[in-house]
Amino acid sequence: MVRVRYAPSPTGSPHVGNIRTALFNYLLARKTGGQFVVRIEDTDRAREVHGALDDILESLRWLGMTWDEGPEVGGPFAPYFQSERTEIYREHAQMLLEAGRAYKCFCTSDVLDEMREYQRINKLPTGYDRRCRNLSAEQVQSNIVAGMPFVVRLAMPLEGTTVFEDAVRGKVEYENKLVDDQVLMKSDGWPTYHLANVVDDHLQEITHVIRGEEWIASTPKHMVLYEAFGWPPPVFAHAPVIKGPDGSKLSKRHGDTRCLDYREKGFLGSAVANFIALIGWSPKDDREVLSLHEMAQAFAIEGLQPSPGVFDIQKLQWMNGVHIRALSPDDLYHTVQEFDSRTQDEEYLVQPEREILRKAFAELPRGYVTQALVLEQERVKLLGEFAAACEFFFTEDFSFDDAAAAKWREKGHVPRLFDGLITRLQDRESLTHDECEALVGEVSDAVGLEKRAEAIHPIRLALTGRTKGPGLFDLMALLGPARMGERLARTKSRF
Repeated sequence: MVRVRYAPSPTGSPHVGNIRTALFNYLLARKTGGQFVVRIEDTDRAREVHGALDDILESLRWLGMTWDEGPEVGGPFAPYFQSERTEIYREHAQMLLEAGRAYKCFCTSDVLDEMREYQRINKLPTGYDRRCRNLSAEQVQSNIVAGMPFVVRLAMPLEGTTVFEDAVRGKVEYENKLVDDQVLMKSDGWPTYHLANVVDDHLQEITHVIRGEEWIASTPKHMVLYEAFGWPPPVFAHAPVIKGPDGSKLSKRHGDTRCLDYREKGFLGSAVANFIALIGWSPKDDREVLSLHEMAQAFAIEGLQPSPGVFDIQKLQWMNGVHIRALSPDDLYHTVQEFDSRTQDEEYLVQPEREILRKAFAELPRGYVTQALVLEQERVKLLGEFAAACEFFFTEDFSFDDAAAAKWREKGHVPRLFDGLITRLQDRESLTHDECEALVGEVSDAVGLEKRAEAIHPIRLALTGRTKGPGLFDLMALLGPARMGERLARTKSRF
């Protein structure tokens, strides 16, 4: 059975690149009927950020990823927090020491700083010079008796090469003498990522490791550890980096913010998952818009690409609009309502239309609000845009385009057009789309208009305050005769 893991450190809220790694692992598990494990690598206690764990789990949930083992659900290989497994790592570090595959290093931080400065000045390769590697047993014991703190370092082979097969890049080879003797256990008794990661991947029976390409350089160290323990390594696949549209490293100016910030901005989790999956992976066909289930069905490690992927915020916004349009009326209502009540995005909070929308959810009939949202569904790319788009449906104090009105003030037929509509709307309780279309045609003929546009544009302006929007007859049917009559009369007074 395929077993994959997402193993974040709670040192911050996950960003796009980090959460994409989780997604690739999740898709492989669901494609193969395997297990998706979440393991929290919380051994770097000094850098741990309060609330980061909650953000990690919430990001997974928002994107639609459920985990089979890990926090909140448990599993047969618990605990899934590395801070609760420290004794396991100490035991394995001791195994390496006894086998001569690791050694105790007593170099202080000052010594290491001097070493790096010497290497810099003399333009030598940087890295630990292995000066403690050949200490005699007597010297090691003397240092311990003297109370000198130490770390445990991996004894990399000094000759030959370490070769591994990467599922994305093929054969990768490193010359052993150029690979640093990595610290495995710190002087405070906590393991580093390298030891804890390898030990847990083996003990938790992880079969495939999909991670970012920044970990390629660490993989020879991990391969040596697997060999030292006598364990078979998992399949490694290093996903490509993500770059901005200008080809530079992804940064905040390109949109590299915490994953949950996209939720605050009005993106759907389904759209973000769809978008980031396609940065460096292809389903091998022309499809761009896929659900999580469809991506899982199509996913294969072979589809991962070694070349960098590009993060294009404009493409994400387009894709989000497509996912919004796919929502059913009920899902749309609940999604917009939840966004409005939850988001703390500053740009959205200062919009006066937001309070109008919130009041609409609280006071207006659900059916009316739902239909208004549906009419704007085709034009909206972000959930936060619904407030402004639907403003005229929910209040009589909506913004009015006076510049556009100036054009129609010069047309003598507009007041007569409005009068004709107001008269015909009296005593009507409701109108269908077709009845609205027929009504506009009847009044246009009565006024003597040759082009329907000469009626449609001023009517839209009177009813909505704007020149563009949903189909006129659809919005007329939803507004109803009473609202339309009042707005036509009010706009007529402006002419």
